Amino acid sequence: MYSPITPPLFSNATIGATFTGPSSRIARRWEDLSNDLLIPILLKLGPAELIAGGFSSVCSSWRAAARDASLWKILDLPDWGVINRRIGTPIAFHRVLGRVLAFTRGGKFIQEVHLSPYSSGLDLILISERIPNLLYLSLPNPEIIEKDFCMALSNFKSLRGISVNRNILASFGVLFHLIKLFPSLEQLKLFPGKADFCYIDALTLSHFFPNLRKLEIPMLPLSEKALSTLLDSLKILECLDISVYDESVINVQITEKASRLKAFTWHLCSESRKSMDCP
Repeated sequence: MYSPITPPLFSNATIGATFTGPSSRIARRWEDLSNDLLIPILLKLGPAELIAGGFSSVCSSWRAAARDASLWKILDLPDWGVINRRIGTPIAFHRVLGRVLAFTRGGKFIQEVHLSPYSSGLDLILISERIPNLLYLSLPNPEIIEKDFCMALSNFKSLRGISVNRNILASFGVLFHLIKLFPSLEQLKLFPGKADFCYIDALTLSHFFPNLRKLEIPMLPLSEKALSTLLDSLKILECLDISVYDESVINVQITEKASRLKAFTWHLCSESRKSMDCP
């Protein structure tokens, strides 16, 4: 377990400088550091360090700082193995998630959750039950059962954005359920699935999610017709991020249509990432 290093020049676990004067000697202790100093440092850490890295075990004041609401607006758990290694005993992701939610006072301050690719339907349902007011959910696992996904969605009250594997939205049952619950969904990200993103997909997406303001389709080959359909149909779209690995579909007509957007970002198979920030 991590324990703070006591500077050799000072006794009683003091930190910083010792000031001497005519009648006083001032020494600052580790546990006396204010949250104004601790929080900016903790903002650079992730859940592994905050929960299992030993920081919260130093003293009660440091533990309180590690549970501050400002640190837990976004819960990013892409690699739960890191937390396992920090804890020292391999445990299932579901138990790790339970520890995180307990540590963060039930997750009541969390606004965004980015789950691990190994997370299951049980993890998703747990999140939906503990954080019903979640605003954004990222679920990269393509093997989530449709029943679990729809059950979890029913528990959320105010989702504004979601990231899911393309395969999940291949079901019209899921699409109807999602749009019924969240007709004003603003953000959507599609992780790669088994098939390319074609013209029919663009028509379907535009029909079910007409209020999108941000759309991300990374690592999915996209035809010019599909891209043109998205730009024509999504009237209030502001940000579009795509990936094209087979051939470039970015031509004069596409750039003209995209000029109304605030941001248009793409990849080309033989070039580095490019973006166009529109006025």
